[in-house]
Amino acid sequence: MPKRSSFFQKDSWQGRHLSYQQQIEGYYKFNVYQPPEGERLEEYNRVTKELQDMIAEAVQTGKTLRAMGSSWSLSTVGVTEHKLINTKNLSLTFAVADEHISPAYAGDPAKLRFLEPGTSIGTINRYLFQHRLSLKASGSNNGQTLAGAVSTGTHGAAFKFGATPDFVVGIHLITGSSTQVYLQRASYPVVNPSFAARLGAELKSDDTLFNAALVSFGSFGIIHGMMIETRELFLLHAYRSFQKFDPALKNAMSTLNFSGLHLPKPASELYHFQVYFNPNEGTPPEEAAVSLMFEGPWTEEYEPPAWDDAEPGPGASGLELIGALVGAIPSPLTGLAKPALSAQIRAHLEPYAITGTFIDLFRGEKTEGKLFVSDIGIPLSRSLDALSIAFNTYANFGTVLPMTCMMRFVKGTKALLGFTKFDPTCTLEIDAINVPKTQEYAHAVWTNLEEAGIPFTMHWGKFNWFLTPARVQNMYGENVQKWIESRETLLSPEVRSVFTNDFLRSVGLAT
Repeated sequence: MPKRSSFFQKDSWQGRHLSYQQQIEGYYKFNVYQPPEGERLEEYNRVTKELQDMIAEAVQTGKTLRAMGSSWSLSTVGVTEHKLINTKNLSLTFAVADEHISPAYAGDPAKLRFLEPGTSIGTINRYLFQHRLSLKASGSNNGQTLAGAVSTGTHGAAFKFGATPDFVVGIHLITGSSTQVYLQRASYPVVNPSFAARLGAELKSDDTLFNAALVSFGSFGIIHGMMIETRELFLLHAYRSFQKFDPALKNAMSTLNFSGLHLPKPASELYHFQVYFNPNEGTPPEEAAVSLMFEGPWTEEYEPPAWDDAEPGPGASGLELIGALVGAIPSPLTGLAKPALSAQIRAHLEPYAITGTFIDLFRGEKTEGKLFVSDIGIPLSRSLDALSIAFNTYANFGTVLPMTCMMRFVKGTKALLGFTKFDPTCTLEIDAINVPKTQEYAHAVWTNLEEAGIPFTMHWGKFNWFLTPARVQNMYGENVQKWIESRETLLSPEVRSVFTNDFLRSVGLAT
């Protein structure tokens, strides 16, 4: 069979939402091919060889290489100056035979799935639905590829479970022109050596190596497959309403104690907690738009809600809201525009009560335009302090910005450089139009947080130019050295050069 990949010359790569322009030499793209079920493993291994050949050529020519998926990141974390590998058509899915399961595995083998890296979250949701299974967590939408979402720490608001890296239990990593490894935690073995052998890979059961590679944004080689743990299919009863920003809501946001809130269902069933603020209504505003999703059992009588494919899902982030306002926002903005702007934001945050699966609630974000999104992780106990700084910075800023502040709540991750490192983590997202004044405001918020001594991390895949080697070291401490040493263990110096980009150098992670 001829090679599935072809190389296309291209001078530059445009970042999502016009966030960057990266000069490149071109990119590899794979043809779509879905072999018969009995030939899937053979095809998977054949693609591994093609990917190894790309690494060999890059080493020989002194070029850099970077695998990418949907190009979802707004930062340059996932691109490089020479050659990119578009993985979107690498989307094979595998169940795992019992003969490959470790006798020490504590989970349910029937819920394991091994997936190629270019499989989109939307495709995974539909595939799992057919087997009456579900992902354990999702970002706000489903356009990312699996490896792209996991490798940058895409999170969501599953405050009892965690972010997308936390459902991954195995990584097939191509580390050179003739080397490949299958990583899993020694403390949580899932497969036995026969599984790795079927891939032609060396099994490495090591917590540090696994936790390092989990969030490594394409710099540990090429991820060709990920083993994920799924769960039984379930329903989410989703509600959004405007609520007073009062002591009860503040207590929920700083302790995850919901006893003071008037909830439509028991707090024990709460799965997802998300709060929107509009600083143009006040700093602080009197009300917030609160999104709550309660877990419920699946029933075959389920009827999905009617929805327009062009519209974002109920789990959408502030990015989609701001994108919907772009054409309606007057320019320039003055204080006189605040009431009209706030009315439009309220209209897009209209209350709802919807029941759905991940397929229905976390749908594709199709927003276009020059938009700004930053996302930082904060210890839950400092969430209100951080929010107060964001409000006070805006009150003293002197410029009206069409923007929202959104807070989501996530269980901490074991990934060494996972930005949801605090247990639990509160994320503070600023969504706005990407203009110099927005960047100036965000930079002021980050600076003020730093000066106030509030610890925070930054989402690797969103606007994060504030990161420096010193700040990354301060954010992650000894995990930085563990991450660097893991990369050096898995990749030779020549291959490390292939997978080193300007972003990695800028944050002090390149060796």
